[in-house]
Amino acid sequence: MIQCQSGDLKLDAAVNSWLRLDKNAVTRQEVIDDISNERWDKLKSTMLHRQKFGTAGLRGRMTAGYNCMNDVVYCQTGQGLCSYLRKVCSQEQLHNGVVIGFDGRHNSRRFAELTAKVFTSSSIPVHIFSMVCPTPLVSFATILYHAAAGIMVTASHNPKEDNGYKVYWGNGSQIITPHDDNVLEEILHCLDIADDHWNITDIRSHPLVKDCQVEVTNKYMEYVKSTLSEEVLNKNKMAAVDIVYSAMHGVGYDYVKKAFDVANLKAPISVPQQQYPNPDFPTVHFPNPEELECLELSKKLAEARDVKLVLVNDPDADRLAVAEYNSESKSWKVFTGNEMGALLGWWLLKQHEASGRQGSELYMVASVVSSKMLRAVVKGKGHFVETLTGFKWMGNATLLLVQQGKLPLFAFEEAIGYMCNHRVPDKDGVTAAVQVASLASHLYSQNSSLVEQLESLYAQYGYHVTHNSYYICHEPATIQKIFRHIRNYHGPGQYPKKVGPCEVVYLNDLAAGIRVPEERVNGDGHLNVLGTGLDQDYTSGEMVMFRCSNGLSATIRTSGTEPKLKYYSELVCQAEGQGEQEKAKQKVKEIVQAFIDELVQPKQNGLVG
Repeated sequence: MIQCQSGDLKLDAAVNSWLRLDKNAVTRQEVIDDISNERWDKLKSTMLHRQKFGTAGLRGRMTAGYNCMNDVVYCQTGQGLCSYLRKVCSQEQLHNGVVIGFDGRHNSRRFAELTAKVFTSSSIPVHIFSMVCPTPLVSFATILYHAAAGIMVTASHNPKEDNGYKVYWGNGSQIITPHDDNVLEEILHCLDIADDHWNITDIRSHPLVKDCQVEVTNKYMEYVKSTLSEEVLNKNKMAAVDIVYSAMHGVGYDYVKKAFDVANLKAPISVPQQQYPNPDFPTVHFPNPEELECLELSKKLAEARDVKLVLVNDPDADRLAVAEYNSESKSWKVFTGNEMGALLGWWLLKQHEASGRQGSELYMVASVVSSKMLRAVVKGKGHFVETLTGFKWMGNATLLLVQQGKLPLFAFEEAIGYMCNHRVPDKDGVTAAVQVASLASHLYSQNSSLVEQLESLYAQYGYHVTHNSYYICHEPATIQKIFRHIRNYHGPGQYPKKVGPCEVVYLNDLAAGIRVPEERVNGDGHLNVLGTGLDQDYTSGEMVMFRCSNGLSATIRTSGTEPKLKYYSELVCQAEGQGEQEKAKQKVKEIVQAFIDELVQPKQNGLVG
């Protein structure tokens, strides 16, 4: 039997343990080849660490090692989660079982079935989808079945080499502290894998396994219809707006088509090259609809069919990109997540007011790096709440508000994620597509457009000009150097007081737990709602937030899912026409670039933009 003999006792122990556990011929051979070729650095990076739950659960390359995504890691993670649920859940919750869904990536079905085997081996029932499904349907199904937890096998918009493990608590929202940390701790006590866990040949016919595909899909479509008033349903039918839709080689098409049908919307015109799941994502370099290349096929089809509205989901259909064509200028407007957040927030508020429902205090929710325009839109009618980045925080804050008798009407993040109803406390690209299409039906019937409505909001609330971007950084030491520079800007322990022309009037270093000044000025008074994550220890990497005397807000943070250093900024100014907006954008870009160049020092640190 092959043994690792690198000379590093810790590495040898980890690798030899892996060889004892792994019964997958592909990943096992990969490790054997690494040993034979003495790839010790690679083995150290894959074997000596385990992933932590980030902003979207576990996510990484499908390759051998405890720090990657593979059969061993899925089995161990399932065992740890199963053990933890047995400790903290009631017998009734355990009897209700868990929900398991999966996307169209390589190995996703297998990973889902391995996970199912772990739970059935512990006598916990499993509701599993028979086909690929959108991530939000797992959240929905977890609530529907009063399940102990939900598990979605997905890496969303990551490269084709990746996969992931997203966990929902019984409330339908992604797990947060302390559950995520406790599950990781429990995994360490559940590392051995029973031989029987590898046998998934008959898992679908196991008496504890229920195919939930049809029931959940039907119930979800009933839910989608219930979110729309008769007036909106009638308007959708009368308007009969043509819409081009792309599933981005993912799971969304069949579900969006059904959702459009129950919403009385015209069937979407699908981009055929991207209609069905393809784990190799052959038409794009990176299957993220935030990247403009991902919209090219949709726009070409729309122009050929004389269609002005394009909707594109990411591969697991929890996010949505939107573009609108202007026939006069013959140009496309691709909406940012912040712009669509303002439009959808306004639209849902309009529907709420038209319904005449009274009683509950109204709330809008956004992440701290998203635009504050929604705060202006809802002012005087409700409250605006910010959370840490990641819908796990927004979802849990939403549920807390519901428990308090409040009405969380809408939540969004700038990364094109939208929650249009609190009954699915996570971002949902299917219901978002229905709401955007319904908004378009309303506006187009009045000879208006999404762009014109956005301009109307700017005229009323001012331009909220944003400039967001990122640098690629694979070296943790470089990240540490950058944030050390920020924390010692004017000397040891001295944070920036002035960066270029920008005087810093407020700073919040969430990772270090330091605010300057100590008390945060907050006009709304509802920022630190319990459950938003802003009132807890921040353990998701680095994040520093700035507010400057010139009105600039800026945030610098590390990504929870990618090797990126991201920055976000916003400046509010008076709306004085399209030309002035472009000037404002350029002004913000110049200010922010100078701000970032001085703080992050991308050239000196060898960062790639």
